[in-house]
Amino acid sequence: MIKRLIIGISTFFERPFSVDELVAGRYKVMEHLGAGGYGHSYLVLDLETNKEKVLKALRLHKRKTKAGIKGFELEKHLLLSMDHPGFPRYFEDGIYKNIPFFTMEYIQGKNFEQLIFAEGWKITEVKAFTIAYKLMEQIEYLHARNIIHRDIRIPNVLMEGSAIRLIDLGLARPLHYKERGAKCSEIRKEINYQADFYGLGHFLLFLLYSNHSFPDKMQEKSWEEELNISNQAKLILRRLLQIEPAYDSSQQVKTDIQKIIQFLGGEANVVL
Repeated sequence: MIKRLIIGISTFFERPFSVDELVAGRYKVMEHLGAGGYGHSYLVLDLETNKEKVLKALRLHKRKTKAGIKGFELEKHLLLSMDHPGFPRYFEDGIYKNIPFFTMEYIQGKNFEQLIFAEGWKITEVKAFTIAYKLMEQIEYLHARNIIHRDIRIPNVLMEGSAIRLIDLGLARPLHYKERGAKCSEIRKEINYQADFYGLGHFLLFLLYSNHSFPDKMQEKSWEEELNISNQAKLILRRLLQIEPAYDSSQQVKTDIQKIIQFLGGEANVVL
């Protein structure tokens, strides 16, 4: 309750950077892209390089706590350590008006929230699992380095051409990381491999429901009753969502997804 009150008050007093504002004498704000738990994100033009970048600035309520500042620094460190085309590249950091910020690569693609709800994409079962297989490359890369993303959701997965990119490491944590006083009330916020598999399960449900027609008179049913998908797909989803015994590793998930793609007549490396 107190935490929500602090966030509410901070949000009321917080003023995002304005369009055309010059941050640190270098970055011209072109667009406010949105706000997450840790930061405001902006599309900026770097006047020194004449390149578009994303600038992420720490939110007011996070600047008031050591844990908030520590989390922001950890996100920078994790992003800097990434050497994989599936993640945005880190550039530089700074402070503007006592607000810490850093910049990273601007990805021109669209996220799956936009593709499904704004553009009306209808994604078949085979395409859904092909997308999931491509996303597993990023998840596997993180897990091999004992990093848990903890925020696998449709706004954080982008399609750039035929490539899948994973963004927003704001909630990412090293395996076995201990957050002081933190009580986890959601599976996907736990700091273990299964948290990301759980997020992948919900991501897949969004993709599969995009191809589902809802009747005018809806009777509440489970996803297993509503979705017209194969039994193999249901079993994978049940394991990802921890209804059945959870997967232990990324390789197990990839193996099962590859099998279902082949069963459905597709190829894991098809152009989407």
